[in-house]
Amino acid sequence: MGFKSLSRVLLLCCVLTITLFANTPKDLSFFDDKPRSLVKDYYIYRYLKKPTTTSDEADKLLGQTSRMSMKLFHAYAKKLDDPAFKKVSKCLKMKLKPLLKSDDECLAIKFSIYSATKLDKKELKDVERRLNKYKISKALHVIYSNNPFESMVAGDSELFFTIFNNVGSKYRKKYLDHTVSKKKIKELENNWNINNTIKYTVTKRELKNFNKSLIYINRFSKVLSHESLFFLGLNALQLRYKKLAMAFFDESYKRAYYRMDKDKVLFWQFLVSKDKKYKKLIEKSFDLNIYTLLSGVKNNQVIVPKTLKENHNYDEKNPFGWTKLLKDSKGKNTKELEEMAKNFLYTNTLPHYSYLMEKASGYKKHYFPIPYTQYLKKTDKKRVALIMAIARQESRLIPSALSHSYALGMMQFMPFLARAIAKEQNIKNFDLDNMFDPKVALKFANVHLNWLERSLYHPLFIAYAYNGGIGFTKKLLQTNIFRKGDYEPFLSMELVYYDESRKYGKKVLANYVTYMQILGESISIYNLFEKLTIPEETDKFRTTISN
Repeated sequence: MGFKSLSRVLLLCCVLTITLFANTPKDLSFFDDKPRSLVKDYYIYRYLKKPTTTSDEADKLLGQTSRMSMKLFHAYAKKLDDPAFKKVSKCLKMKLKPLLKSDDECLAIKFSIYSATKLDKKELKDVERRLNKYKISKALHVIYSNNPFESMVAGDSELFFTIFNNVGSKYRKKYLDHTVSKKKIKELENNWNINNTIKYTVTKRELKNFNKSLIYINRFSKVLSHESLFFLGLNALQLRYKKLAMAFFDESYKRAYYRMDKDKVLFWQFLVSKDKKYKKLIEKSFDLNIYTLLSGVKNNQVIVPKTLKENHNYDEKNPFGWTKLLKDSKGKNTKELEEMAKNFLYTNTLPHYSYLMEKASGYKKHYFPIPYTQYLKKTDKKRVALIMAIARQESRLIPSALSHSYALGMMQFMPFLARAIAKEQNIKNFDLDNMFDPKVALKFANVHLNWLERSLYHPLFIAYAYNGGIGFTKKLLQTNIFRKGDYEPFLSMELVYYDESRKYGKKVLANYVTYMQILGESISIYNLFEKLTIPEETDKFRTTISN
């Protein structure tokens, strides 16, 4: 996130070597010819979960693991005849009360600053005594002090950030919402940890006193990210410092790398100043995002690839095949990528073709394929647009995509959710590899979206729920967010506190508007945004509260 061009014949030969397999591997021989990769890790995990897998087999697989995720670690710990693995795994799984009764080593493995905020002073003093040889003890002493804020500020910057960034939002609001002196801000502003502090405080909008101190941060500090500078601009704007907000935005624009982030800053500068020079700069953007759409930019680089041919030599359901294609495409120049793409201009591999062509263009051309429509024949266009919008963001519509958390297929279903839907739909002999089949993925997507739409009626909020969960979205909407007010609903959209969902929602919404237009459905992005501050138009969670 060069090699010399290969001939189409060689590329096709590579494609032909890919074969289909499915389900949990039967024995270790399955792994012999598989390269180290995320996909191999996934199948190792599945193999470790088998009741019959032995300690000796687990030991042999350990050396083949590419990336030790927490899921894999716990799976290994259960199978390996290794006391150290087992102890660490056991400690990491402990809840707070049993943890306090465990030995000091176990306590040190799992206990955190956040855990400390859940204990009374007596319990915390005891924990500090037990962990006095560990670095965390200094922070624990601050938390149980009579005035945690003063004790935190009196320490060095590392202690400040260790506490402030790890205690949790409720504790910050209760104990740490005080103004910080300019002198202390000057000490803190050159520590890279301040980026998390800025994000946590500005997106939560709960620290009315602490946030006032953020206006003193030097915008030229080299440790500040473009995102932090943007948040500082929004914070200054809410405190009625428009000139300062624009200054923070200026610096954010300079440090932004991705075109969407630059367009975001320009959009806000236009929103605040009404100066058309910012809108003109957005109009020069090559990107397709909500900011260009809101600015009325007509992007002439939207491409909807189509073909009637089917590729019988490539199995789009094989996750190792997609991993190989990603590896083969690395380091290729434009002509090489376009040559590779020709081997995938087929109905069942339109997503692969689109990925390669978009990469070949330097992401300046925007491919919006609509594959696997044979499985969506009875689906209305709005739902098709929503499914494609989500799938494009989740996986680039690749049927065999796999995430580091083992989300599966083009719709990136987590295993627990896939199993739950399979059970609900009374699907016999369901295997997780079924999620690599676009027919199954699209069926499950419709089922899941039907459920989400019982509570949510707006594509942005549905996107939040699809990514962060319905519980997260309910909690989000029941805070003081997406209400009528200055710069709304744009301000609320920028201050969604979960990073991934904040960015995800914007991209899905842009995809949705684009797919609706491609499908010939009338839609206004302005109308979509106007509805966001009208609860009865968007969700049942806020209307339940108001009633």
